[in-house]
Amino acid sequence: MTHQKGQNAHTYSQHSGLSLSFPSIRSKILYSKTSPLRFIKRERKKEGDRSRGGKGEMLTSTVVNAYPLSSYTFGTKEPKMEKDTSVADRLARMKVNYMKEGMRTSVEAILLVQEHNHPHILLLQIGNTFCKLPGGRLKPGENEIEGLKRKLSSKLAASSGPLQPNWQIGECVAIWWRPNFETIMYPYCPPHITKPKECKKLYLVHLSEREYFAVPKNLKLLAVPLFELYDNVQRYGPVISTIPQQLSRFQFNMVNS
Repeated sequence: MTHQKGQNAHTYSQHSGLSLSFPSIRSKILYSKTSPLRFIKRERKKEGDRSRGGKGEMLTSTVVNAYPLSSYTFGTKEPKMEKDTSVADRLARMKVNYMKEGMRTSVEAILLVQEHNHPHILLLQIGNTFCKLPGGRLKPGENEIEGLKRKLSSKLAASSGPLQPNWQIGECVAIWWRPNFETIMYPYCPPHITKPKECKKLYLVHLSEREYFAVPKNLKLLAVPLFELYDNVQRYGPVISTIPQQLSRFQFNMVNS
């Protein structure tokens, strides 16, 4: 695993091993900030169990603390390859799994940071175009909260060591349904659909002030402002582009530490 440090939020190391690009002027590509790992440990210890949901429990609060992007440390880990090479392959695999296990249940995380006192969402980018929220499919019978923590650690936690992120899972802010083995999803289950193929839930995750994230080398981690996501269906799809509306009932506390 490599560890990189940058000068500020607009620059990155050319020798870090991270594959970085700028898909949009308004998106921030993440890099490793100058926060010593021992400082992260100290902050983690200081927070203790403050506002923390227990195992399988949900943290409910309408106030969301958004910490500066520079508060977080970023590194890399081994590539995490996608199981499917195309959308058609993904839908075909979904159909096979449906025949074995029934409706697919997936969970995804909304991770918030702030830049210039404006909320930004952390997105994983595959290649140069496709963006997604961190998360994935639950195992049959798996608890949603514990399953989301497992998926987040798989996508963004270090492979080993003590610096495992403190995933504080908040409220479920949206539920999307896939009626058929197609790409289209709805924020409701159509009344004529009795056997939907997938139910996807989006959870707000409350980040601690200091965390270390390890990004697979074949992926990119973006910090995208809410104003860019809003109504941008063509770029981000209906699920991600409606996140600003889903978060409008929350109060953001912009912490400038």
